[in-house]
Amino acid sequence: MKSPEAVLRSALVANNAVSALIGSRVYPVIAPATAALPFVTWRRVAIRRQQTLGGPSGMPVTSVEYSIFGTTYEQAREVADAMRSVLDGYGGTANNTEVKQTSLEQESDDFVTLGGAELPPAFQITQQYDVFWQET
Repeated sequence: MKSPEAVLRSALVANNAVSALIGSRVYPVIAPATAALPFVTWRRVAIRRQQTLGGPSGMPVTSVEYSIFGTTYEQAREVADAMRSVLDGYGGTANNTEVKQTSLEQESDDFVTLGGAELPPAFQITQQYDVFWQET
């Protein structure tokens, strides 16, 4: 299965600055209740497939949303900044999936209560990227 999200996750955990902050704690959709802060979750929020007269172009744009959680605002911000330096403008290949271009489209801050365990509230930064990738 081709997955641009998996390509981006590989780029994040392979980056020294990002992995020094979160290790490999980048999870699809929901983090385990035992995950230590800081950590990151991601989810696919949209996919747009361009059509031509000959059919699909084979280069969809997938919107991927990352939620960065930290015990302090500064910690979450540091992870978000490190992620942005890796992902904004990123292109690369992993597991037979080629990402052509990634661009940061929006970012916001929040304060949330994490569920699933007796955890204190956490600071959250959300980043949404558009990912242009080769599907065919």
